[in-house]
Order: sequence, then C-alpha cells, then structure tokens
Amino acid sequence: MKAKLFVLDRYLVGQMMAPFFVGIFGFVIILITDLLFTLTDLIINKGVPFLAVMELLIFKLPAILVLTFPVSTLFAVAMTLGRFSHDNELTALRTSGVSLMRISLPIIVFSLLVSLCSFFTNEFLAPWGNHVSEGIIRQIILKQPVTQVKENVFFKDKGNRYFYIKRADPKSAMLFDVMIYELTGDAIPRVTVAKRAKFQGDFWYLEDGVIHKYDSDGRLAYEASFQRMQITVSEEFLGYLGYSEQKTTQEMSSSELVKLISMLKKGGVNTRSLLVDFYMKYSIPLTCFVFALIGIPLSLPSVRAGRAFGIVLVIFIIFFFYVFASVSRSLGYGGVIPPILAAFIPQATFMALGATLLAREALS
Repeated sequence: MKAKLFVLDRYLVGQMMAPFFVGIFGFVIILITDLLFTLTDLIINKGVPFLAVMELLIFKLPAILVLTFPVSTLFAVAMTLGRFSHDNELTALRTSGVSLMRISLPIIVFSLLVSLCSFFTNEFLAPWGNHVSEGIIRQIILKQPVTQVKENVFFKDKGNRYFYIKRADPKSAMLFDVMIYELTGDAIPRVTVAKRAKFQGDFWYLEDGVIHKYDSDGRLAYEASFQRMQITVSEEFLGYLGYSEQKTTQEMSSSELVKLISMLKKGGVNTRSLLVDFYMKYSIPLTCFVFALIGIPLSLPSVRAGRAFGIVLVIFIIFFFYVFASVSRSLGYGGVIPPILAAFIPQATFMALGATLLAREALS
C-alpha cells in the first residue's frame, strides 16, 4: 500500500510540474512586459541603450520570481486537481480508500518546498538583483535632471556618518525627521536627531534637534539640545537625493534590515514601516503554502464548473488576497496594527480558511 501511495505522490507532483512552470513563465512574461512598457520611455525619449534596459530586466528577475511563485503554485494546484476531478481520477482514488488528506499531502509538501525556494530567492538573490538593478537605474538617472527625492532610506557618506531621512521636500529644500549616526571612535556612536533640516549645497542646517552620546555600557552619558546646527555633507548633492550607494529595504536581506532597524531605534527614529518590511520577507514566501492550502478544497468542484474554473479560481483568490495584503500593509505602516500582524494577517486568515474548507471537504 505504501508503495502504491508513493507512486501516487510521484504522479501528483509530476502532474503539477507542467502547470507550475507554465505559470512561472506566463506570469514572468506578464510582469516583464509591464516593466518594459514603463521603461520604453527611457529607450525612446531618453536615449538609454536597449542593452542597458535588458540588463536591468535580467537583474529584476529574482524579485519577479518571488511574486510569481505563489501564483504559479495556486495555478498548478487548480489545474491539476481540476483535471483529476474532470477525469474522475479523484473520485476513483477516494472510493478506493485514499483520503483527501492523504491525496493533499504531496501537494502540501510541494508547496512547502516552493516556499523554501521563494524564501531563498527573496533573502539572497532578490536583494542582490534589486541592488544591481537600482545601480543601473541610478547611473541612468544621474544623466538626467533629478525629479524626486528618495525618502525613508538609510545611506552613508564618504566619512563615518550614516543618515536617515523620514521625509523630504525638494521644492523647499527641507528635510524632516533626520537622524545622523556618527562613528567617533568611542564604543557606541554619537547620535544626532533633528526635526527639520535645510540643505544648501554641501551644507545642512539642522533645526530643533538633540545630540546623544553613550558610555561603553550603552547608557546615556551626554545630551545636548540645539535650535540650529550646521554640518558639512561630503557627498555630492545628487548622492544625497537618493542615487548613491544607499539601500532600500528591497535591496537588503533580513539580517541587514535587522541591523538597520537596530541603529535607527538607537536614534529614536520610528521604525514601524521597516519592521513591516522585515516581517514581510518571511510572510511573502509563506504565501506559496497558503495558496496551495486554500487552492485544494476550492479546486475540487471544478468538475461541475468546467475547465475554465481553475483559471477563474486563480484570478479570484489572487485578487482578494493581494487587496487584503495591501490594506494590511498600509495599516501596519500607519501604526493601526502591529507590524508583525500587518505582515502575517493575510496569510493567517487564508490559511485558516483553507484548513477549514479542506477539513470539511475531507469529512464529506
């Protein structure tokens, strides 16, 4: 019996492989086409070489793959079980004594392996690819007039200072919620926090701020308030504007993001949005397993709905899940719900729904 079940497992997984890779290929093409449509203006009107844009797309592939893994898993589950139902193979298995839970086991294991692959891609390949692609974009944009300021990012000047800017207004040359983390040779760096700053060339004028120094035990040793203080920024103006070697959260691994959050907390900067992004580095890969879990019970009625049911199911679940996830993330950014809940509530909700539907279907 075990040998027969092993054959069944291999057969099920084998049937899922084709729609899974078809899904990856199809959704990658869709996302790349959308991105290429956005970049076409650079080729036609900005004179950016076509090869540079193609290189950019290649390095964007890991991040795109992370988005396609959950969708392709759901597509594979819907197509495979839909065909099993339509051809009465599922009915034959269940009448021969094989439970729905046992039939679902190889699908669940397959989705967990895809989740691990997604996590590896999201943790190592995607940050590297995003960083390289952002470097290409910066090189392109540096040749053009600067039109926007990157906010809520952490970057380093040529010295031993790290800067964080919560919000910037390039029109008025004003910065808001600025933190400077300065390595002075002491055990713990000096931290300067200012509510506002005005930049003029290589000079920043900090306003309404506080300087903190700590002893070797991490206790506050010195604190001084100031109304206005001038500092010299060694980076060029464009570098400050966001086209230097700074990294966004999409360019960081989870370990790098943890270090960034820790440094910002020492300066008294609100790290709520960064914490949401950190937890999402784990919740996003988990979506592959969640989609498989909820896809199993919802794919079973496809024999009554026709072959098109699988595609409709995929679109339906994807739409509602990602709308839910977007709202949840925004609530986390705004502080309405804790960051960890903002990242995992969509997955937890759909996982509970999928487990309930699967259990009910198994008992029917």
